[in-house]
Amino acid sequence: MKKLLKKSLVLFLALIFVVMSVLPVAASQATSYSYTLDDEGELVRTQDAYLPDRTITNLGLSDPEDMIIDDENNAYIVDTGNARVLVYNLDDEKVVTQIDKDTVGSKDFEGFNSPKGIFLTKSGEVYIADTGAKTVFRFKKVNETKYEFVRRYDRPTAPIFADTNYEPSKVAVDSGNNLYIVSEGVYAGIIQLANSGEFLGYFASNKSKLTPQQVFLKIIYTKEQEKNSTLLNTLPSTFSNVFVDAEGTAYSTCMGKGRDLLKKHSTNGTNLFKNVIASSDAFTDVIADSNGIIYASDSKGYIYVYTRDGELIFCLGEEAGNNDVSGLFSSLTTIAVDNNGNIWTADGKKGFIQSFTPTEYATTIYKALQEYENGDYTDALKDWNYVLRLNQMSVLAHNGVAKAYYNDEEYDKAMEHFEIAGNRSGYSDAFWEVRNKGIQKDLGAVLTVVIILIVLSIVIKLIDKKKVLRTKRKQLGTKLKELPVIGEIGYAFKCAKHPIDRYYDIRVGKNGSMIAATIIYVAFFAVYMIYQTGKGFIYQYTSVEDMDMGAVVVGFFAILILFIVCNFLVTSITDGDGTLKQVYMIPAYGIMPLMICMIVTTIMSYQLTYNESFILTVIMMIGGIWSIAVIFEGLSTVHDYDFKQTVVSLIITAVFMLIAAIVVLVVIIMWEQLYDFLITVGKEIIRNVTGS
Repeated sequence: MKKLLKKSLVLFLALIFVVMSVLPVAASQATSYSYTLDDEGELVRTQDAYLPDRTITNLGLSDPEDMIIDDENNAYIVDTGNARVLVYNLDDEKVVTQIDKDTVGSKDFEGFNSPKGIFLTKSGEVYIADTGAKTVFRFKKVNETKYEFVRRYDRPTAPIFADTNYEPSKVAVDSGNNLYIVSEGVYAGIIQLANSGEFLGYFASNKSKLTPQQVFLKIIYTKEQEKNSTLLNTLPSTFSNVFVDAEGTAYSTCMGKGRDLLKKHSTNGTNLFKNVIASSDAFTDVIADSNGIIYASDSKGYIYVYTRDGELIFCLGEEAGNNDVSGLFSSLTTIAVDNNGNIWTADGKKGFIQSFTPTEYATTIYKALQEYENGDYTDALKDWNYVLRLNQMSVLAHNGVAKAYYNDEEYDKAMEHFEIAGNRSGYSDAFWEVRNKGIQKDLGAVLTVVIILIVLSIVIKLIDKKKVLRTKRKQLGTKLKELPVIGEIGYAFKCAKHPIDRYYDIRVGKNGSMIAATIIYVAFFAVYMIYQTGKGFIYQYTSVEDMDMGAVVVGFFAILILFIVCNFLVTSITDGDGTLKQVYMIPAYGIMPLMICMIVTTIMSYQLTYNESFILTVIMMIGGIWSIAVIFEGLSTVHDYDFKQTVVSLIITAVFMLIAAIVVLVVIIMWEQLYDFLITVGKEIIRNVTGS
């Protein structure tokens, strides 16, 4: 019996092993991570968007610089090192032909020198930018294997072109057959030529921006120093590539520091992207597919995918270095997309092309984006919700869900998802609709309440002809003012109205106290913290989690104490009459307008949209200017200064505060170094004593 059980168990385990060995195994083939943006605009890991598929290494490529794919999935690869353009069919996996001197067979075409860029028109014409030959070649497709040389676009002869460098590296052509040429070493913009070769001007020139350091150096440097200084290099970033889609929209990439390195242009060259948050300083190529999805590559090995509005969908990749890993690159030079939605790229150093297949996660996102563009909001909502099941924190998906709800007029749900996505602009639009509906619904009730209150006020005045109620109210107010601390705190309101007279009372000791001033300071700090962290979502950019509360508390009160002490010391040596106690009270009794405006702004931030932000700005400006004016008058009155003396004392106070801050910083650094030194010595002594 036992032997039978053992045999049965062995057979059962063997059967399980056999079945498991033939079952399909799902495993990620990704060799790099995919990233997207979180609600704070930071890159975070997400599901794999693309998986590396085919790596083609047997084409004999040498330094491939560019690639474009036609409607028949023929990849036109600019093989720079071999001075040719290779045409390779991605479906049949075979070389169709190549464009070079031998295959073209024209006496007017002597071959390529250093081809680097290519563009293919709808009519089948091929434009190739040749840096070494300093020209752009144009070919016409005769049949599958034959291309006929049409003409070349040499250096423009227009006087305005002058001595501009003309070494075409990339080229694109619009529906009117106008050429957009990226030339090496040209900072003025993309060279634009007519089909005839006439110079039309520069398209989409970049602007240089001075850094604060450069602005300071320009102020203090002489003209001679400016000429010789490398720090004052104000040349704009150069264009690295250009592309024109089927609709005639131009896209461009730039290399270098700064923003706006990926652009989508209007017909006059203006950048249509407001702000591309995630981009690269080493973009090499850009294309857009028929659905408006934008793909860009950079030399570091990263692929970026954006919506038609410039919102990052995801990026993937990393540098391979000297490792041969599928999907990683030593130098990613170009990017293209075939008819099946696969991404194709080329490694310029190692001479191979690589494809990436989109995952279900990526294809669902593309499908949802297209459905939304087509107005199919219900289908888009379903797909976005499916994406959220794959990635609950997808900002792109929450934005998509919110937009779908918004267009279906479900504004409350739209607000919820816009908030999760951190999309304040979308939230503001949805909130405006909700508020508008609320006003229309409750306006009658609000007006009724207002009318009732007005009528009650009139009735009370008629009944209270002898002003008994008014007298009792005044008596209650007087009793409250007579309470030691409350009355002294309330005195701050009087200072805001009549600063000269009220600060004079503080000067002669009639009003004000240290306790009341301290309470006001603590209250102001509490209001300040609420203002910083408690505004409505539209206006709240700072979260409590991101704040170093200890540093905020120490910084706030340190600056306050530093001002009080430094001002007292300065005024003591400049014949100021104020005592340390009075100087301590001056700011406290002057900040009430700003405190009130902070409270009002915080409350109103829950009821105002983006378009009404100027109201909050005006309120804060009024509060700030009012408080500064009151404190200024307080200093002038208490110290018995005129306007000029008060200004001078404040300037000297600011200088003293700066010096004191530097001294404190130096002392802290020295103490840290001394502490580290003592710890090191202590450890050395212990090591020598214990012998370990």
